[in-house]
Amino acid sequence: MRTLTGARLVISALLPAACAQPTESGSREESGEERSAIVGADARADNTHTAVVSLDGGCSGTIVRRSADGDKVYVLTAAHCCFSPPKKVLIGPDFLEPSMTLDVDDDSVRLHPCHNLFNHDYDVCVVTARGADDLDVTPIPLASAPDDVTVGSALTVVGYGGTPAQNSIRRRVEARVSEVEPLTIVVDQTNAQGGVCYGDSGGPALILQNGVEVVAGVSSFVARSNFCDASGALARVAFAGVRNEFLEKVLAGEESTLEHRLIMRGGVTPGQVRDTYIASDQPDQSFGERVDLLVGTPPGTDAVRRALLRFDLSSVPRRATLLTARVGLGVASTSGPGAISVHRVVRDWDESESWASFAEDSFDPIPVAVTGNVKAIVKEGGLLSFDVTRLVLDWLRGKTENYGILLRSDDREQIQLFASDLPSSLRPWMRLCYLPKAP
Repeated sequence: MRTLTGARLVISALLPAACAQPTESGSREESGEERSAIVGADARADNTHTAVVSLDGGCSGTIVRRSADGDKVYVLTAAHCCFSPPKKVLIGPDFLEPSMTLDVDDDSVRLHPCHNLFNHDYDVCVVTARGADDLDVTPIPLASAPDDVTVGSALTVVGYGGTPAQNSIRRRVEARVSEVEPLTIVVDQTNAQGGVCYGDSGGPALILQNGVEVVAGVSSFVARSNFCDASGALARVAFAGVRNEFLEKVLAGEESTLEHRLIMRGGVTPGQVRDTYIASDQPDQSFGERVDLLVGTPPGTDAVRRALLRFDLSSVPRRATLLTARVGLGVASTSGPGAISVHRVVRDWDESESWASFAEDSFDPIPVAVTGNVKAIVKEGGLLSFDVTRLVLDWLRGKTENYGILLRSDDREQIQLFASDLPSSLRPWMRLCYLPKAP
């Protein structure tokens, strides 16, 4: 699924961990815990996490709070589960035979304002259900920062997802963390290890804080596999832009003040985005009108290609409190496994740039870093995205000039990326999430 080592690869075949509507497919389990093997050899039916519920039989969710009068409950789920607003909260170990059904309040659905459709950042949503006076369920609280989730940590994931066969039973399994980013937790689902599958979207990843089980993540998506045996991604709850600036405000009945900005070329001229590439074997040639960006070395040659991109940030308030900034590019093809590094450009340029005109001292040789060097293993047919929050913050504060970024690869493979001259759905983008004013 995603490769998350400062940058991430989102394969185009990635699917949300839910959205399919399961149907009854024969015998169903009792509400005990005697049957195993959904995703992971140790997975079991779950009759203990009563606050984990089903939304319309399609997604999972967690009751994280009740209203003061007890009539309403607030359910945390995934943002992509809220594109078609849920109508019913189904409570019980089997959503086909719920012990109670609650109606979702009209207009109560609150998606995170910065949810990114391109790569599933901020994949969280809250819905409110009413009629809970007689509901005997204790909400599961939200994890606080720091959540201490690290590579190798254990999480308990719960949901009503596939086994990967059709399923209507609430299940749980221990999952092992393989990668961590500020916004995302990834679990390794290879070799029959525990994880999530289709239908688990919105369900919780649970950890202990001070002896209390809390929601540390929200199931977001899995790599495309009929067996859900690659890896699963979870939206991280403790990140300030998720918990403090969104969840706590929504649960208190307030509106989040978060804003987002998508920067992408809108027409045929550079406008908000300029991009090109330079080639060592064609030193006087410019490629600004090409529909692709080449990075790396064509097989069997010693040539080098490097891509240049610049995003216009003039529409972003200078006093904004930046939470995240991410750049994404579509991967058209690769000649083989390779790594892309991202560098800060230190002088101005335009799309007529060539190898001969763009000297080696025109970019910082040290890659931009968020958690180590910004690199990503890229494969054919995906979306490469990487975190440039610290770099963009320096630009907004005037610490350095925004001359854009350079992409390079030293692995003697060539990666072909989509350029801004292609239709908008494939064009390079930058997406920012911020508070419009300084704290």
